[in-house]
Amino acid sequence: MSTTVILAIVASLILSYLIGSLQPSYLLGKAIKHVDIRDYGSGNSGATNAIRVFGFKFGMVCLLIDAAKGALTILAVKLLIGPMLTSAGASVLLQLCCGLCVILGHNYPFYMHFRGGKGVAASIGILLMVDWRLVLIAGIPALLVLVLSRIMSVASLSFETLCFIGLAILCFRMDFYYGILLAAFCYPAMSFWRHRSNLVRLAHGEETRLWGKGSKNSGKVPRDQYEEAIEKMDEQAGVHLHHEK
Repeated sequence: MSTTVILAIVASLILSYLIGSLQPSYLLGKAIKHVDIRDYGSGNSGATNAIRVFGFKFGMVCLLIDAAKGALTILAVKLLIGPMLTSAGASVLLQLCCGLCVILGHNYPFYMHFRGGKGVAASIGILLMVDWRLVLIAGIPALLVLVLSRIMSVASLSFETLCFIGLAILCFRMDFYYGILLAAFCYPAMSFWRHRSNLVRLAHGEETRLWGKGSKNSGKVPRDQYEEAIEKMDEQAGVHLHHEK
């Protein structure tokens, strides 16, 4: 591998993190709503909390931007660096690694004291750009899960898990298969880690729904009040879990 290719790979990983760190929920919230989204709802700067705090339309715009930054990053890697690599497997592996850097930037943006989102919207754009067939394997089933459950965390974790299974099948005959498998596994692993408090509430039937009965989309609820309510729910269920700030 030439020095040029190595430098291009390193640059792509760094730029992927920087692109991922662009937080539409935080930046647009500051610019348009004049508030810090991290002071409301769950204290998370992801699209789900934007829906909860700013409303469905505003939150969906943030979700689409998050997905687009992931998709455009992978498209750029495919077009600019993919042809420099020795095989399709090497290209897929680099795309997945750059995607992981995007998610790390989204989850832990350096200019926000490393307090970001959960990376689901970004990973949707990333993984569907890596292989469009994941729309059929993971995207449509996850959308059905969301419609039926009305719980974003369940749909998000279903999508991430099905994408890992899909990539394990679709990339089976590629070079660097085990590297691809490891990189693909990091997506659901990071998502489950970021959703650990949601998993506790799901286990005790206390997870909030996006709409309808059981939803708590009440607008600008201060973060301390939201966290106090969640802690009371956990205490009633006999659970003691530190919630992320």
